[in-house]
Amino acid sequence: MKYAICIPNYNYEKFVVAAVRSALDQGVPNIEVVVRDNASTDRSVEVVKAIQDSRVRIEVNACNVGYAGNLDRTVRMSTGEVVVVLCADDLFRPGYLPALEKLYARLGPADAARAVVSTTNEVVDPQDQVTGAYGPAKHVWLDSDRAPELDALVGGPVYRVPAHELLRRCLKSMTNPFNMSTTAYPRGLYEKLEGYGGGRTFNPDKWFHWRLLGEAGDAFFIDAPLGASRWHPNNQTAQQASSGALKYLVDDYVSTFELDRGLLERVGVERAEVEESFIEYDIARHGLATLAGGNRAKAERIATFGDAVFPQHARKNQKLWALKALLATGPVGGALAKTAYLAYSERRK
Repeated sequence: MKYAICIPNYNYEKFVVAAVRSALDQGVPNIEVVVRDNASTDRSVEVVKAIQDSRVRIEVNACNVGYAGNLDRTVRMSTGEVVVVLCADDLFRPGYLPALEKLYARLGPADAARAVVSTTNEVVDPQDQVTGAYGPAKHVWLDSDRAPELDALVGGPVYRVPAHELLRRCLKSMTNPFNMSTTAYPRGLYEKLEGYGGGRTFNPDKWFHWRLLGEAGDAFFIDAPLGASRWHPNNQTAQQASSGALKYLVDDYVSTFELDRGLLERVGVERAEVEESFIEYDIARHGLATLAGGNRAKAERIATFGDAVFPQHARKNQKLWALKALLATGPVGGALAKTAYLAYSERRK
């Protein structure tokens, strides 16, 4: 199969060439690398055009169409049967595409046409130093999902879950089960969904991944560091933090009522359960972690957001009541939240 490596870019002159090179150096012949520049104001276009490789193509938007809009423009430039969106500041590690090739070949045409695959990503800083990793979220990828017969094939532990079952777990915990820059999916599924859509400002990949699971057959996670996600002052998370915006909460809130009723019925989840999960994970737990991190003002805003959007669920959530009680005690509450959070983190190790 031909692999479409789709790289949306905006002002990542410093990183985009490394992203492109990491795709070209995979040793897999059947690839195309398409870059869609979102009206950058730096030298991004110039440095990509300087790459002398016939597999690389770049197009430039006349104006900035937003993050989600540019994701779709990038994918629609490509023609490969398997799509991977590689963020312009991220990297593939050696062996990523060969592992995909082996897995899709083992599945056969029918199953491969409905299979979504993701992998563990290392976390790297602007100087390419590894600072951590994003592996399979243990509350949605369970030990019982392990498929050891595939481990030797791809060079690492493999999890395999029916897509609808994985989506059910994700909706009950507000989880994105995949790492964006190493998630591969068949073009047919992308076209069936009409793409990422422009309705999310911060995490369009999460909304897309949920809908992708609604149409897929099986989902796979290779627990080997085959990609690298870069953290730096200009990435999406850092920009949201510096602006003080609650884009993440707004995106997930919109998802709670835009989930198709038929999809919810297929995975066996009531809409009220999704709303309760939003309050539990995005409001109460997130608010407590934010307070423990020292940002009292943001924690108050998170709690207020929960009260405003789903008051019927907020009134019944004990963790949210605990958050409000800690907020009411001022600096003492922040110290208590930090102590409790550190103890909780230690228990999870």
